[in-house]
Amino acid sequence: MRNKASTTLTLVLLTLTLLSTTYSDDLIDQTCKKTPYYELCSNIIHSNPATPSDPKGMVVIMINYTIVNATNTLNYIEDLIKKVTDHELEHKLTFCAESYIPAIKYVLPQAVGSINRGNFGFANYSISYAEKDIVACNKKFTGNQSPLSSRNGIMLQLLDISAAILKILLNG
Repeated sequence: MRNKASTTLTLVLLTLTLLSTTYSDDLIDQTCKKTPYYELCSNIIHSNPATPSDPKGMVVIMINYTIVNATNTLNYIEDLIKKVTDHELEHKLTFCAESYIPAIKYVLPQAVGSINRGNFGFANYSISYAEKDIVACNKKFTGNQSPLSSRNGIMLQLLDISAAILKILLNG
């Protein structure tokens, strides 16, 4: 009798886990479809071991991923600065590094804190502020000469996804 009860409990728990995972996957897909970059959004959130139960959890995952991406880009910029011999290019890269540093240390972490407190408006402002700085970095370079164009492009996509999810939270 005890084995039967144990087996039944195990089956119930397994079923609940599968239903929860299906619900989370559906929620992730529904939310990511409302962003400008569905595939990128879906891949990032699905690959995160923390399964979000709502858009609030999803946007926190996106912003934390954005912080990691920005940190990698800053490291890349700092490596380029060490190698560059052109002073004009060095100045442009330094400007870009100075754009990434506050985003990593202050702006994006403040956005996460604001989301956790339910202050989605301030979080949205923080995302817009970070986007503005990345766009300013892009404008330092003309044409295709930027060694950061693809990295900045990804950064802007990540910020756009976060902004779209925040819009859902602001309107919901």
